[in-house]
Amino acid sequence: MNKTGWIIFSAVVVLFLGGLIALNKMNQANLPQSDGSNNVYGNVESKVTLTEFIDFQCEACYAYYPTVKELKEKYKDTVKFEVKNFPISSGHQFARMAAAYGEAAAKQGKFWEMHDKIFEGQKTWERGGADTYFKQYAEDIGLDMAKLDTDVQDQMTTATINADLKLAKELGVNATPTFFLNGKKVEQPENSVEAFSKLLDNALSEAGSGDTQN
Repeated sequence: MNKTGWIIFSAVVVLFLGGLIALNKMNQANLPQSDGSNNVYGNVESKVTLTEFIDFQCEACYAYYPTVKELKEKYKDTVKFEVKNFPISSGHQFARMAAAYGEAAAKQGKFWEMHDKIFEGQKTWERGGADTYFKQYAEDIGLDMAKLDTDVQDQMTTATINADLKLAKELGVNATPTFFLNGKKVEQPENSVEAFSKLLDNALSEAGSGDTQN
């Protein structure tokens, strides 16, 4: 190809890429507005909130899952637990899909049931066929399957996940799981019920609730 040909080719590539970027921005602009997910557990009126940003396909999240589940039961009367989506799609091909199924289940009031199913089955569905497994989990917990299929594809579901991702970026989240206690990032949290209990007890004490769990 001569010099003129290369110039024309380069110009076409630039225009094509520019068109893709513009189309992506237009698609994002056309999405409905969302304030993000609202997946909470425990005492929603508590002055102490533990927020976890998760990626359902993350091995570290899988490792922390039993600890957090035990904490939720231990402190369900005194602490507000919150989960936000942070699917790292660049490294986990099914993470975004898992988040969509979680949010679709939330629309039927069963986020936590789906959350548990997805994490407990991680080592199976991450090898492939995730969509089939997620649908089976939905059936197991009694979801309306027609509504589920619609909600998984719903633009509001996409907008909700994107809003969580935007919040994560604003807070400086770059890995999962990342925990925040009353809005303050928990640095390198030890993966144990005892370590988290100490953090929560201290927060409850500072909040003046007096509802520590020993």
